[in-house]
Amino acid sequence: MNDFFKMNKSILVVEDQVIIADNLCRTFANLGYQVGEPALSYEEAVDFLTQHNYDLIVLDINLGEGKSGVDVAKFINESIKKPFVFLSSYSDAITISRAKETMPYGYLIKPFEEKSLHATVEIAFNLFDQFNTDLSGGLSDQLGILTAKEKEVLTLIGENRTTREIAEELAVSPSTIKNHRHNITHKLNLPPSTNSLLNWVLLNKSGLELSMM
Repeated sequence: MNDFFKMNKSILVVEDQVIIADNLCRTFANLGYQVGEPALSYEEAVDFLTQHNYDLIVLDINLGEGKSGVDVAKFINESIKKPFVFLSSYSDAITISRAKETMPYGYLIKPFEEKSLHATVEIAFNLFDQFNTDLSGGLSDQLGILTAKEKEVLTLIGENRTTREIAEELAVSPSTIKNHRHNITHKLNLPPSTNSLLNWVLLNKSGLELSMM
């Protein structure tokens, strides 16, 4: 991403520790992104996200007492459909499992390095742009190349069903559903990452619902 496009990308930092939050904001500004005042709590994050249009959100998972960065991520998914990445001191299985449920575009462990932070943000922007290409390119055209069964699978993925649950619903084996998911991902030209199809479905959910009617 060249400097011109960076200058037009805005980032919100959600971090309860002021020193770290200010350091992150300075780092992003030095990298050429637009960055303003950080949000220090869940309430501030929701307030900022409601009032402003950010291109990406960087979330600390632990925001002190009260709601966490995971709760902010859920708000983002439900309300504004923007990409976000987690930045956390925790790398235990429970924390990562909680984070994975919200489908982040990246997960960085503190202390962070500028290069890894920059790379993670750039990849997040790129993935989000790929997922949203369908909105400008015509969602109905892409759905037109899917089989009826693949469209059923897409609908159930949009309901957050697991592969096993979809298999039971359609009375087929889990391996058959895995094949469907692979074929759909290939047909939609999505990256072969674990959550790419689910992220695409979540981002295009409203359009999918209309197209499936």
